[in-house]
Amino acid sequence: MPRVLHLLGLAAALVSAELAIATPLDGADNRIPINMTRQERNHLLAEMRTFLQGLYNIFNALARNDMKAVAVEARPLGKVLHHMPAQMRERLPLAYVELSLGLHEVFDVIARDAEAKADPSLTLSQLAEALAYCSGCHDTYRLEVAPARGAR
Repeated sequence: MPRVLHLLGLAAALVSAELAIATPLDGADNRIPINMTRQERNHLLAEMRTFLQGLYNIFNALARNDMKAVAVEARPLGKVLHHMPAQMRERLPLAYVELSLGLHEVFDVIARDAEAKADPSLTLSQLAEALAYCSGCHDTYRLEVAPARGAR
C-alpha cells in the first residue's frame, strides 16, 4: 500500500479516536453502522480476535526480548485481510477498508523491522500505531446484522 494511504489511514484513526474521546458518554452510539450478515459479522469478529491474540503474543515476545518471535507473530497479521471474501470487502465503507489496510501494513512493517533492526523500542512505537488503527475503527464503526430479506 502506498505510504500516502497509510498516513491517511492513520490520520483518520487518530481523528476518530479524538472525536470519540471528546464525545460525552451519554449512552448514545453515534458510530457509523456497517450492515452485514451474521456470518460476515462473525468473520470480522474472528479477525479481531486474531489481532488481539497476535498482539498478546507479540507483547510476550517483546517481554522476552525475542525479536525473531515478534516477526513470526506479526507476519501473519499483515495478511489477515486476504482471508476476507472479496464480495464482503467490496461492500465495506472505503474508510474502513483503508483503516484495515493501514493496520495490515503496520504488522508487515513490524515483522520486517523486528528481523532487520531488532529494536524493541521501535516495535513498541509501531504497536502503538497499530492500536491507533484499532481504536480509530472501533470508535468510528459498529457492526450490525442486517435483517434477512423478507423478515419483518
